[in-house]
Amino acid sequence: MTRKVFCVGFQKTGTSSLSKALQALGFSVGDSIGVLNRTVNWRALDPKPEIIEKVMAVVDEVDAIQDSPNAFIYRALDVAYPGAKFILTIRDTADWLESYRRFFPDQNNPLRHWMYGVDRFSGNEARYRAIYEAQNAEIVAYFAGRPDDLLVMNIPKGDGWLKLVTFLGKDALKPFPHANKGNG
Repeated sequence: MTRKVFCVGFQKTGTSSLSKALQALGFSVGDSIGVLNRTVNWRALDPKPEIIEKVMAVVDEVDAIQDSPNAFIYRALDVAYPGAKFILTIRDTADWLESYRRFFPDQNNPLRHWMYGVDRFSGNEARYRAIYEAQNAEIVAYFAGRPDDLLVMNIPKGDGWLKLVTFLGKDALKPFPHANKGNG
């Protein structure tokens, strides 16, 4: 059985590139956000248990899963899948904020509202910054002392195959893929 791989980076941190790299290595990769936007009752007061349940259903069908809200439910994933590998994609905060602003419309969808607690990005940049930085720090702290379980990758700064294949115990294939480059 292939060990599960969870991509726990925020959107616009290289998650699509990482997904393509994992696929090139033979992993089947699922998308958390797609199934959530189709199936979660966002009007519920606290949808976190429902979110976790829906993501778990996707996880059971694939080797790896990426996209939001994995950065917020990584603890539940770690408990449910002992021995799983976690990959946190990051980028400089200012670059992330600018990429996010360019890529997404200013009206949050229900998942982004759940993640950031506000209806729009504009005027709430400080809140987005604080949540992004705090959540990334929390993930790193949670896995402290477990270097075999968490890989932090900064794909925009050049992290690629060497870090990934070493962490996963796989062989590198070809140039590391870059998805959505130039689109934010």
